[in-house]
Amino acid sequence: MEKAASYRFDLTRYTWLRRLLTSRWPQFILRAITLAGFVLVILTGFIGSPVGSRNFAVMFVWIAWWSALKLIMLPFGGRAWCSICPIPMPGEWLQQGWLVKPGGKMFNLGLRWPRRLRNTWLQSAGFAAIGLFSALTLTTPVVTAWIFVGLIVVAVAVSVIFEQRSFCRYLCPMGGFIGLYATMAPLELRPQPGLTPVEKGAAAREWPRGCPWINNPAALKANANCGLCLECLRTESGANMALNVRSFDAELGQPGAFRLDEAFLSLGLLGSVMIYSAVFQG
Repeated sequence: MEKAASYRFDLTRYTWLRRLLTSRWPQFILRAITLAGFVLVILTGFIGSPVGSRNFAVMFVWIAWWSALKLIMLPFGGRAWCSICPIPMPGEWLQQGWLVKPGGKMFNLGLRWPRRLRNTWLQSAGFAAIGLFSALTLTTPVVTAWIFVGLIVVAVAVSVIFEQRSFCRYLCPMGGFIGLYATMAPLELRPQPGLTPVEKGAAAREWPRGCPWINNPAALKANANCGLCLECLRTESGANMALNVRSFDAELGQPGAFRLDEAFLSLGLLGSVMIYSAVFQG
């Protein structure tokens, strides 16, 4: 039985909103705020109270941010958090040679990520490792600080060696988890319906320059690997892209939407819920 067409509403039909989304300054301001919070988390993790329940790093990251991510950001924004996440920022600034937009000399080898690793297996392993030692990370602030220092060092190294946001797409421990939730989120970036082959070709020619997540915007059909960075809206063919509000079931039943690595990650998340429920209930 053929799946009925899902509801979609193009937010970028409003000129004022498209101008706001294509401007890099609102996003830069939000990223600066999250980066400041990131630095504060690291500093308080190292020099603050050694008691987890009295340390800003532990309380903010694992209680406030984690709860907001699961209850608000992911269900309603999908990968919107990824667009302002502070971890890849230093590496991205090195890649583009400027803080706000591409413009200066780039410090990047631009290598392609290994084909066999273009999946979520490494992300699943990282997520499992953090979960396995959660008793330590939730009670020892300095461990939380070192985790974030390690993530930013790895992100910078990957950004210098590999193309675009390879770290976010293939290595970030939270990336696979967020990507799964994003498939049910009500926001999506998609090509405008009814594009001609010429218009699709124009968008494709700007790939991957127009997409830090190494997608072809003209062929985008799923949210899992779209970071909602909005760069595709800022290209010369950006008028052919739209930010839509959609129904939550828009991606259910899509052909080719089922992958072993994502299924394994789903089972891992389900297992984590069951284990934590058993532990906290004694």
